Amino acid sequence: MKKIKKAVVTAAGLGTRFLPITKVVPKPMLPVLDKPTIQYILEELDAVDINDVAIVVSPRTDIVKKHFSPAPELEKRLLEDGKEKLYKLATEMNRFNITFIEQKVPNGLAGAMLCAEEFVGDEPFLLLLGDELLYAEKGEKPCLRSLLETYEKTGKTTLSALSVFGDDVSKYGNMGVESEKDGVINVNRIVEKPPLTDALSNYAIIGRYAIGGEVLGILKTLKPRNNEIFLTDAFDILAGKGELVATEFEGKRFDVGDKAGYVKANVEFALKSEETREEIKEYIKAIAEKL
Repeated sequence: MKKIKKAVVTAAGLGTRFLPITKVVPKPMLPVLDKPTIQYILEELDAVDINDVAIVVSPRTDIVKKHFSPAPELEKRLLEDGKEKLYKLATEMNRFNITFIEQKVPNGLAGAMLCAEEFVGDEPFLLLLGDELLYAEKGEKPCLRSLLETYEKTGKTTLSALSVFGDDVSKYGNMGVESEKDGVINVNRIVEKPPLTDALSNYAIIGRYAIGGEVLGILKTLKPRNNEIFLTDAFDILAGKGELVATEFEGKRFDVGDKAGYVKANVEFALKSEETREEIKEYIKAIAEKL
């Protein structure tokens, strides 16, 4: 079985839910506290020592490329001024080997994956969606680590599963469960955002995956629905053959493609920062008294 050595990050969405700011600032560059969301996503890869990354972006997103490019004049000035901490912040993304790929046609997630076909070849890879931030607290296993361990144990495309209830079930891809053992969920069906009454389980699919080399080939055989190929259709084919598994992740997840989720992420990360924690904590307490 081939080991996973590469990652693909999809960040080509139009950001319509965040207009008008996304007319000027691409959605992946919207900051959570003091970093753009896409930087947090790449930092997740540190936990699994993967630094060979393709970022799929929409056209006219030079600002994303600029953020991840060296800035020699700034770096030189920071060193000359003895600002080593700021120098480290300015250069910490230089450790990644990043390939930028433009998704010229906005045809969804599967289309973005197919844009990265030359980058990944027939190799397995990690897929991270740019609308979601995940982090593990001390003592929790990072999501990508769980994915890789399950993929390496089973040799099968692996989904990251989230337990959801009530109306939230209809917001996600939903998986049917054949069996569960030792943290591995054997998946036998996938449906896209079913009504609650038609849900197969309480397991939702979130935006972190370990993708086997066969998936891109399956995507090429699928017929579009509403001008879009759905990744969940490919997953359903694998599930029907007993070739799809999932694992629950530990930690917190934020949907930063949603305004409420974006605000929650900013609050949480502000509370994690030593620089802002106490002031924000007092501010929240003051607001809570007025609610």
